[in-house]
Amino acid sequence: MEARTRHSLHPRAYAGFSFVYPVLSRRARGVSLGVNLSPDALCNFSCRYCQVDRRGSRSSSRIDVGAILAEASAILDDWTDGTLPAKAGWGPLPSSLLRLNDFALSGDGEPTQSPLFGQVLEALRGLLDKRSLGSVKLIIITNGSGLSRPSVMRAMSRLRPRHDEIWVKLDWGSQKAFRDTTGTRRSLPVHLSRIVSASRVIPVTIQTCLFGTEAGGPSEAEIKAYVRSLRFLRGRKADLARVQIYTISRPPADSSLRPISPGRLREIARIVRDETGFPAEAFGA
Repeated sequence: MEARTRHSLHPRAYAGFSFVYPVLSRRARGVSLGVNLSPDALCNFSCRYCQVDRRGSRSSSRIDVGAILAEASAILDDWTDGTLPAKAGWGPLPSSLLRLNDFALSGDGEPTQSPLFGQVLEALRGLLDKRSLGSVKLIIITNGSGLSRPSVMRAMSRLRPRHDEIWVKLDWGSQKAFRDTTGTRRSLPVHLSRIVSASRVIPVTIQTCLFGTEAGGPSEAEIKAYVRSLRFLRGRKADLARVQIYTISRPPADSSLRPISPGRLREIARIVRDETGFPAEAFGA
């Protein structure tokens, strides 16, 4: 299986597990172990570009911290004895991908919605400490909606600054585009303020999925609005580790959307670097 194909497949199924699954992650540059805190596929956003297949029946599994720990421990065993790539169906991996980067709390919905979010985070940190795997990160991938909740912020305050990471979505740069893209009535200025607050706890990685339609896009006006939002974060002294700009690699919820070319993504990343000073990376389909 070619590397591009392996990166485009993010199945949640692994060895009969309910919660933990391996992913070859372009943005993590290696193996990421996903932790699905939304097996029912419920999410408080309805993003046009979402690449989670929500069709058909879904698991009714309730979040069980003990079960997550058991699966996490078993998948670490598979990584240690070298059987994980074969069990995941990846085939032989190049040496550049043979590194275990993280446990990522993400899955099929918004992880901070789970009432056990903090407990799962703490349990995974304990497991990594017990196994002397301090180099393996904990990453939270979030749409940012839970960043104002005290329980979420308390949980994230136990992350290790400059090592563990929080990846927050920033979808476009105007109020209309933000709402149209996320399918919510949420406020973009409030969202940006939450990013600033979260970055006071741990540096934030911004994640933005750019896409076009058959008519083209994104337009220059949309890119300028996006850069203005990032410059707002710069002006508020948000601590951003990086900006990750990517595009669609699997069928999205809105079938009219089209991926952006790698060259255009790289050009937008260059604009972000030049006009905001933030490190920016581009990841093609």
